Amino acid sequence: MKIAILSPLTRSPHPDTRGGRSRVVYDLVNRLVQFGHQVSTYATGDAEVPGKLISVIPRSVYNSPPHENVFYQNAIAVSELVEAIRRDGNQYDIIHNHVFPEFLPLLISHEIKTPIVTTIHLYLWPELINILKKFNNTYFVAISDAQRNSAKDINFVDRIYNGVEVEKFEFNGDPKDYFLFFGRMKKIDSGDDRRIDQKGLLDAIKVCQKVKANLYIAGNIESQEFFEKNIRPHLSDKIKFIGPIDSTGPISFREKVELYKNAKGYFSLNHTDEGCPLTPLEAMACGTPVIANRRSSLLEIVKDGETGFIVEENDLGAAIEAVKNIDTINRQDCRKWVEKNFTAEQMAKNYEKVYEKIINKK
Repeated sequence: MKIAILSPLTRSPHPDTRGGRSRVVYDLVNRLVQFGHQVSTYATGDAEVPGKLISVIPRSVYNSPPHENVFYQNAIAVSELVEAIRRDGNQYDIIHNHVFPEFLPLLISHEIKTPIVTTIHLYLWPELINILKKFNNTYFVAISDAQRNSAKDINFVDRIYNGVEVEKFEFNGDPKDYFLFFGRMKKIDSGDDRRIDQKGLLDAIKVCQKVKANLYIAGNIESQEFFEKNIRPHLSDKIKFIGPIDSTGPISFREKVELYKNAKGYFSLNHTDEGCPLTPLEAMACGTPVIANRRSSLLEIVKDGETGFIVEENDLGAAIEAVKNIDTINRQDCRKWVEKNFTAEQMAKNYEKVYEKIINKK
């Protein structure tokens, strides 16, 4: 098949990428090329992907010179990509869209003959559902059952979980004495007049303080005010901020794996829904069990009592008990769970089937 992959332009796909969408794009392209397909990836000029790279902009938005309005930077970049697909689209058998925001390339879907399938990489809220269901001349893939069930009017053709290259995540059955948190650090509007800690970092801090456990924190500080006011006062010999984990941060992919594999447990106490987050999968691939809130796709990703613990949201007592019982989880079971259900090879094979299904239907 001749396949066009539309990559996000905020971060570039490459072997060391740490952005969620760009990680999925790189692993998918890598596998599709291995399967023998002709893959053209529309991405940034600083991307490194197998197959053919078609540069839309010279560098990823986040690696470009600072600009007062990042929204405009990304909107201009995506507009360039859309024009490239308007020009080239009919030469492919299938176009697979991973762009942020997802709906912009679909604005030209009536102008080209090649079918477009879009993977939705985030949770769905009413406004996003309303815009996506306007493009039922195209196809969508959900990345969890929870995501698919939240939007019945969207033209979903399948559900395909995100996958990870398990062999890149070294298993460790003898971890060190700390727990781990990766995630964005900011508060967001919850929709009910509250400001919430989206990724649940403050809950993880409270739990570890209560049981006197060590906690390593890594992630992007998206609100310096939130970090200074809510996180920094808790930092100590036991609660440590390691640094940012992104395409420009000092922590490499290799160092990220070291943090995963040596942790006793990984916190995913989210207060917002997720599509299919990679970090719990990456942690379990290293053998590290996950403590997760009972929300959306986390119920599909974490097998309660076998690869971690599912706790009720805001029930810190349950999270504390999970920390105390983390050693009852067999770390080999965590690894096997990912190997069985969430590999990049499985992900790519499932997309291959979706492409064939859509092409045959067309």
